[in-house]
Amino acid sequence: MAVQDSVKALADLGFTNLEAEIYSFLIQESPATGYRIAQAIGKPAANTYKAIQTLEQKGAIIVEDGTSRMCRAVSSDELLTRLSREFESKRSLAHQSLSHLNQSSPDDRIYQIRSKEQVFQRSREMISGAQKVVLGVIIGPFTTHFADELLAATTRGVDIALKSDHAIRIEGVEIVPDETQDWGGQTLQLVIDGDQTLVAGFDSKGNLTQAIWSRNPVLAITHHKGLASSLCLTSLANRIEEGAGSKRIARTLASLRLASDTPGFRRIPS
Repeated sequence: MAVQDSVKALADLGFTNLEAEIYSFLIQESPATGYRIAQAIGKPAANTYKAIQTLEQKGAIIVEDGTSRMCRAVSSDELLTRLSREFESKRSLAHQSLSHLNQSSPDDRIYQIRSKEQVFQRSREMISGAQKVVLGVIIGPFTTHFADELLAATTRGVDIALKSDHAIRIEGVEIVPDETQDWGGQTLQLVIDGDQTLVAGFDSKGNLTQAIWSRNPVLAITHHKGLASSLCLTSLANRIEEGAGSKRIARTLASLRLASDTPGFRRIPS
């Protein structure tokens, strides 16, 4: 089972199945000849020798400079560290190349997001681009996926208010506790600057069930109004339960974040 897991992990990193099998074998049995490897993994010798050459070029194995051509796997730490550096170098080059392309203009369509990780990445991108205000509903444990982006946004002066079912704390972020979960406890919602909105639902195990993202101005502003009202009313209910005086209640009511103050409001057709 461990070998199968290793083969799959390497295949996910771009190795062919044969290359992954050879490397996994050599991790346990180095050094070995190409013929011995082919016998051990039950693959044709010609294919095995060709894959050994590729693995040597990739720096995954080293081959003896002699007649026996004994093969040895480099350590997994060495291999993964080098792969990580290569990936980062390629990622940086791709980022530079893509940044020179014209960005497509925003549209008002509603898009489905199928991957949980893509939901988190889209959320991070949205928060990183926030200019004025971020409102949301967040499942407490999910906060770690974009806590850094939230903190960075507050240092830029972005107003952030989130309703959460957990007692969490992020410097500069207003967290409104709501354990009733009448908004659907397994929901992630974000609306940024009244300009773009994301809603994602999860089952009880945290698996993504459905998610949408849009820069439709009417939808985003409507979502902003709904979240702003919900945050204000929940805060007001908490203040009343705490026995707050009239001045504190008045300040809470005055904290309503008006949609007309957002950049997205200006995009609504008049």
